[in-house]
Amino acid sequence: MKALRDTLLIALLYVVSNRFPLPSGRGYPEAVAAFLLPVAIFWALGRGRRAGWIFLGLLAGTVGGFHWVPEVMHSKAPMPYPAALGVAVLFFAYEALGLTVVAVLGRWAGRRSPLAGSLAAAAALVLWAAYGFHIYDFSFGAPLGGVPWLARGAAFLGTHGLAALLWGLGAWMGFQVAREAPWRSRLAAPALLVLLLASFAGVWRLLPRGPQRELDVVMIQPGFLPGVRRPGMEQEMWARTDAELARARLPRPGTATLVLWPESAVLGRGDRAPNPRLPLEAGRRGVAWLYGTEGGRYNLLRGEGPGQPSFLQAKVVPMPFGERMPGPPAVRDWLDPQLDFYSAEAGVLGPGSSFTVPTPQGPLRVHPLICSEALLEGRTAQGIRIAGGELLTNHTNDGWFDRSPATDLHAAQIRLRAVETGLPLLRATLTGKSGIFREDGSWVLWGEPMTEAAHSFHLVWSPVATPARCPWLVPGLLAVLILALLGALAWRGKSEPAH
Repeated sequence: MKALRDTLLIALLYVVSNRFPLPSGRGYPEAVAAFLLPVAIFWALGRGRRAGWIFLGLLAGTVGGFHWVPEVMHSKAPMPYPAALGVAVLFFAYEALGLTVVAVLGRWAGRRSPLAGSLAAAAALVLWAAYGFHIYDFSFGAPLGGVPWLARGAAFLGTHGLAALLWGLGAWMGFQVAREAPWRSRLAAPALLVLLLASFAGVWRLLPRGPQRELDVVMIQPGFLPGVRRPGMEQEMWARTDAELARARLPRPGTATLVLWPESAVLGRGDRAPNPRLPLEAGRRGVAWLYGTEGGRYNLLRGEGPGQPSFLQAKVVPMPFGERMPGPPAVRDWLDPQLDFYSAEAGVLGPGSSFTVPTPQGPLRVHPLICSEALLEGRTAQGIRIAGGELLTNHTNDGWFDRSPATDLHAAQIRLRAVETGLPLLRATLTGKSGIFREDGSWVLWGEPMTEAAHSFHLVWSPVATPARCPWLVPGLLAVLILALLGALAWRGKSEPAH
C-alpha cells in the first residue's frame, strides 16, 4: 500500500506541475509541484521503492497531463479510436520511460552520496530534455513561468537550466528525507532554491537594455475549423482586420501597426509564389502584415509591409509524426508511402529569417516561430542569433485540439521564450488563446479555446540582453554538471550513502 501511495503522489505532482495556466503571478501551485515531484521520486527510491513503481507513477501522470491525445488523434488524424488509443499508450509509456531512466541514474549515483545523486539527476534530466527524443517537447522548468519573479531565472539558465535546478535540489531533498536527516538538512534545498531564484530576479533588473521600441498590434483569431480550405477566407480575414483597425483607430501617426494572423489554414491556399497584390493589401492599409500560409510541403509564414520585399520563412523544425516522420531521409521516404503520409519539408534559418517592420523609430526586426517551434529553446535562440530580432511572434493552428487543454499546455510551455531571449512574444492562434508573453515574465492570455476574437494593443518594451542567448548555454551547463558529478563520485567523503 505504501508503494501505491508513493505512485499516486508522483502522478498527482506530475499533473499539477503541468497544469493549465493560472493567471500570471498565481502559478505557485505549478512551481511548488515541479519541485516536489523529484522530491517524491527520490524519497521513494531512497526508501527502497522499485523503479517499476516510479514508472507507473510517471505513466499515470503523463496520462493525466496528456489525456486528450487519443481523442484528438481519433477525430483529427483521423484514426480509428482503438488505433489512436494504442498510439497514445506508446506515447505515454515512452515519455514516462525517459523520466524513469533519469530517476534510476540519480538513484545509482545517490548510493554513493546525496550530492552525486543530485548532480546525476540534474545532468540526466538535461540530457533527456534537451537531446532526448520527444514526441511533444516540454520542459520541467516551464512551470516556473507562472510567476514572473520565478520566471526571470530563465534569462540566466534557460528552461533546461531551471529544470536541472529543480530536479537537482529536489533530488537532494528527497535523499535527505529518505535518510531521515535533521530538518535543517531537509529544508536546505528549498531554501537554496528560493534564494537563487530571488537573486536571479534581482540581478535581472541590472541586465543591459536596448533602445525603447513601440508598436501597435492587431491580432485576428478567426475561429475557423482547422484544415478547412474554402474560397473567400482571405477576404473574411481582411473584413475582421479592417473592423478592428477602425475600432482601434489604427494606424495612427508616429507608430507602426503590425497585423498578425495565425498559422496555415487561414487563407485556403498556398502563398509561396510571388504575388504583387499581397504587398498592396498591406500598403493601402498602412500596416505590416505577418500571417501563416502554405506552399507545397512547406509550412510557411509570409510577411508584407509598405515598401518592403515579401518575407517568406518555412517552419524549420516540423513536429515529429504530426508533420514529419523522424529519422534520415531514406527512412522517411520509405515510411511515408507505407503510412500514406506526406512529411513536411524543413525550412532553413538565415539572415533573412526575421521580418522587417518599418517604424518611425527605425526598422524593427520580428522573428516568427511557427506553432511547435516555440516549444524549442534552442531553435528560438538560434533564430535570434542568425537573423536578429527585437520581437518574437508565434503563429499557431491550435484548432486541431478542439476544446482540450492542449492549447493551454502549449502556452505554458512557450512562455519562457520571452524571458530567455529578453523579447516580448506575441501569440496569435486560430481558435484561442491568443496573448502576450513579456520579457519580464508577466503574461496574459485572452478568451477560451474554439472562439473567435480580434485584439489590438499598444506595446512598449526595451529588449533585454540575456545570458540565456549564449549558444553554449545548454552544453556548458551539461559539461559543468557532468564534471561536478565525476568529482563527487571520485570523492570519498565521510557521508553515509543513501539507502
